[in-house]
Amino acid sequence: MNRFLTIMASRWTRLVLVLLIVLSLQTTVFTELRPFGVAVQVVLLMVVVAGSLFGVAIGSLTGLVAGLMYDMILPTPVGLGSLALGLAGATAGLLIYFFNEPTWWMRSIAVVVVSSLGEIYYPLVQATVGLDGWLQLRLLKVVLVVSICNLLLSPLAVLVCRWTLSERKTVA
Repeated sequence: MNRFLTIMASRWTRLVLVLLIVLSLQTTVFTELRPFGVAVQVVLLMVVVAGSLFGVAIGSLTGLVAGLMYDMILPTPVGLGSLALGLAGATAGLLIYFFNEPTWWMRSIAVVVVSSLGEIYYPLVQATVGLDGWLQLRLLKVVLVVSICNLLLSPLAVLVCRWTLSERKTVA
């Protein structure tokens, strides 16, 4: 019983459960709410915030888990979302890595920059495996809208990521 409680109290278990909720919001609410005809990418936001808060390793692992979950519902080959979101999480961690104690505005800049890059990573990954038609001029509009929306939603995502990925000690 103690082992079960330890597994359930793990931050990785919390991450999978929270990502299930975020993914369900992504595929239901945020596919209908389209500012300027662009879907807001809350899964990307969670990955970027995780990378900017907890570093390269946690950011890339969060991206790989979120991407794999996202790949299961997309009609594209499995692994493309994992690669793109893993790169985005690692990029967010690298952007903050060189600052001793990053401030809130540094993290906000990281969210905007890496959200932009994350939206570019996915079409690039798709183009490398031969899926055509993804690198278009519309990508500029998508990058701009997703970056602004992720900036506005980032305070809430920071609270959720801190709760989800914080290490907790269990009482034996």
